[in-house]
This record gives sequence, C-alpha cells and structure tokens, in this order.
Amino acid sequence: MDVAPRDTQQMLRGYKKQFHEDLDYNLSLIKERLPSDNLILEQFVIGRLGKKRVVIAYLNDLANPDIVAQIRTKIRAIKAETLLDSSYLERNIENSNLSPFPQVETAIQPDLTEAALIQGRIAILLDGSPDILLAPTTFFDLMDTPEDAYSRWFIAANFFRIARYIMFLMAASLPAFYIALTSHNPEMLPTRLAMLIAASAEGSPFPVYFEAFVMMGVVEAVRLILIRVPNQIGSAIAIFAGIVLVGAGLSARIFGEIIVMVVTLTAIVSFAIPNYDLRSAVRIIQFFTMILSTMFGMFGFAVAFFYIGIHLVSLKSFGIPYMAPFAPVEASGWGHTVLRDNTVAMAQDETYQPLSKAETTLEKGDHDE
Repeated sequence: MDVAPRDTQQMLRGYKKQFHEDLDYNLSLIKERLPSDNLILEQFVIGRLGKKRVVIAYLNDLANPDIVAQIRTKIRAIKAETLLDSSYLERNIENSNLSPFPQVETAIQPDLTEAALIQGRIAILLDGSPDILLAPTTFFDLMDTPEDAYSRWFIAANFFRIARYIMFLMAASLPAFYIALTSHNPEMLPTRLAMLIAASAEGSPFPVYFEAFVMMGVVEAVRLILIRVPNQIGSAIAIFAGIVLVGAGLSARIFGEIIVMVVTLTAIVSFAIPNYDLRSAVRIIQFFTMILSTMFGMFGFAVAFFYIGIHLVSLKSFGIPYMAPFAPVEASGWGHTVLRDNTVAMAQDETYQPLSKAETTLEKGDHDE
C-alpha cells in the first residue's frame, strides 16, 4: 500500500514506514514488528450512525491489567454518532478535559508504537485515522524523541534531552519573566542590563507588557497562517509579512529591540518541544503566566508556576502519575525516561508494569488496616 509521508518531524534514523488510515494495514504493521503470541488485539465497534472499528493492542505479559480494564471500560462507554478522528477517542478517555496537558500520546511511526507496547503501554487504533493513541502517558514520554533511543552515544542523547527540558522551561517562562522584572521588579536586574532595557524602551509609547502581548499575538498569528496556507509560497509570504510588521514596529519605535529578542527566542525554543499537543499547552501557559506577571510582578510569576507545578504532580494518566518517574521518584525509570543509560539493549522501567504478587498482597494489607 502506498502511504503518503507526513512531515510532522524529521526522522534521521529508524523505521521509515508510517501508519495509514486503513486499520487492517496498521494492524499488519504492528504484527510485523511484534510477531508475539502475547500480542492481544481487542476490537470494539463505536458509533450509532457511522460505525467505526476501534482496536486496543497490548502485550499480555507486560501491560497492566488494571489500565487495560480502564481503557476498555471508557471505550465501551462512548456514546457518539460516529468517530471522525482519533482525537474524538482521546477526549473521551483521558482523565481531565480541563487540563491543557495531553494525557494520551499520538504516534504515526510503527517503531514508536512497538517501543511503547514493550514498555507495557496500550495502543489504541481507530479505523480511518492514521494517528495511534498510546496510553498511559507521562510528561517525559511527550518530551522523548526517536533520536534519543537511536543515538549511538548516550552522552549526546542525554545532552540534547536535557537541552529540550531547558528550552521547555524557557518557552513557558521567558516572556512572563521579562515582564515581571522590567515592569514591577527592575531592582532585581543588573545595573548595566537595566540601563540597556531602559534605552531600548525609550521612545516607545506603550508599556512593556503591552508590547509583549502584541508581539506574542503576532507570533501566534503567523503560526496560524502557516498551518492554514496550503503551499510553501504562502508560508514564505506569511513569514515575510511577520518580519516586515516587526521591522516597521521597530523603525517607528512602537516596539523595543529587547522585547523582539525575547519573543523571537521564545518562539524558537518552543519548537524544541517534540509533541504538538504539549507545544500547544505551553502556548496557553505563556499567556497565563504573562497575565499574572503583568498584574503582580515576580509574585504573580512565582504563583503561576507554583500552580502549574502542583497541577503537573497531581495529574494522572490512567492512574499513572504524570510526572513519573520524577514525582514520585522511581529510580528504575530514570535511565529510560528522564535520561538514557549506556545500555546495549532497550532499557526497561517499572512505571507502567503491573504490581508483583508480593507488592499486591502488601498493598491489600495496607488497605485492610
């Protein structure tokens, strides 16, 4: 079957085939990658008018049976006329619809699905959708890339993985941090830097926070145009229009040079986040932190990230803590999820594994007490 490639990410190494809209073809790819007797495929039919086949795939000896039962129950509880895309499944099975953070990962590569199944996760396939849902999902799963596993040198893999974490923090906090410092707490800046920022803002008719919101709005407008414009010429026109608009604002002294640098850097580092849904969540967080920083300065900035931190550590995906194995700390998962060990084979962790019989007995005894 001929499958048109989708340029969601550049694959430097690894399996080049991608999933297709045909469910049987996708299942054949999974069976080809995992010809195991433990591979279980369960099929459901969802939709009153347009009936669609939904299949959950997992390895019977590795998947947590409680998580499999949760997913099975949630899929059976879906009452819909039809399912147009896997996103309709996602929004019906995830734990929190109010959270900006995705609790289910999407994949289009069979090798990523294979790795997820070996880790004890469950793949959910919908007939007519090329996007495979992987559950449960943690924050570190969403920050992972195939190059981390395929890279020959584990030190390089860890370097780039840590760099992505740093760029994630920069994308979420840089505009708000700049607003908080320059608008409310300039005494925290070094003297020379404060003088440079003041010189940059001289002549601008608007306060710093207004400039930041306008510039971030321009970036979002360019992003939306790039998605909607159907060809490369239109994309070039959108980028050119954004550059001309910013250049005109600088020439007319409507914007300062420093805020342009801050917003541009924020836009660049945000593309280091591999998962699109997580990247969208960061774009929402940017405006949330900017609003609180505009109102309360560094106090508002600290409150915003304290609230986000509390939300992340309390969020769960099918009973699995979203920040595992970082919070709670699980040492077995650090070499596979947070960092990458120098291993000759695929590292294993216990994040998604079912409890052993001894642990299950102990846990039941604690509940009885």
